[in-house]
Amino acid sequence: MWKKVVFGLVALMSAAHAEELTCAVGGERFEVPDKGVCGEYAGDTMLLMPIGCPPGPMPQCPQNFLPMYRAFTAEELPVLSQYMQSESYESNVDFSPYYLAYIIEKHLKGPDRQLPVLLLLQGLWQTPALISDDPEYISALAYELEATLNPETPDDNAMWLAMLGFTQFLGGNAEAARELLERAESQASRSGPAQAYRAAVHACLANSSQPHCTAMAAIPQP
Repeated sequence: MWKKVVFGLVALMSAAHAEELTCAVGGERFEVPDKGVCGEYAGDTMLLMPIGCPPGPMPQCPQNFLPMYRAFTAEELPVLSQYMQSESYESNVDFSPYYLAYIIEKHLKGPDRQLPVLLLLQGLWQTPALISDDPEYISALAYELEATLNPETPDDNAMWLAMLGFTQFLGGNAEAARELLERAESQASRSGPAQAYRAAVHACLANSSQPHCTAMAAIPQP
C-alpha cells in the first residue's frame, strides 16, 4: 500500500492544473497557475514525499474557499452546498486547504477510500510546519494512516508507523516517536527500504543534528 500511495501521489501531482476552473458550488470562474510536471520517481524525503515532486497550492474558489481537489458528482453537489453553510465548514476555511478538502471528503463519504489520507499527506508535504503548528492535523493524519494498516503488508505498515514516529520527533515528542518505532520494528522484515527508513529515524532520535533529520531531507541510502 505504501508504494501504491506514493506512486499514486506522483501521478496525481504530475497532472498540471487547468488554467481556469469553475467553482463546483456558485459557478465562479477563476484562474490557477499551472503546476510543473514531476519527473521520474527518484526516492523520498524523510516525510515520504517523492523527491522533486512537492504538491502545489490547493486550488480554492475565491468567494467561498471551496477546495477544488476533484470533480463532484451531481448527487454530491447538494450535500456539499448544504455543508458549506455549516459552522463546521466556516470554522475550517482559515486552516490548511488540504485539511478543508479532507473534512469535505469525509463528510461526502467519497468512493475513494485512500483519498482522505492522500489529501492529508499532500498538505503535510506542502507545509511541514503543520507538525508543530496544528496538532489536530497530525492527529487526523495518524488516524487515517492507522486505518490503512493491513496485516498482509507488514513492510508498508512499518513505513507509515515510522513516518508517524518521525513527525512526533519533529514535533518534539521523543517518547511517542520511540513507541511508534517499536511498533514499526514489530511489523517489518530486517532488510529493505522499511528497515533503512526506520534506521534513519532511530538515528535522528539518537542525534537530532544529523543532516537528514529535517522534513525535506532525503532518506539516507544504506
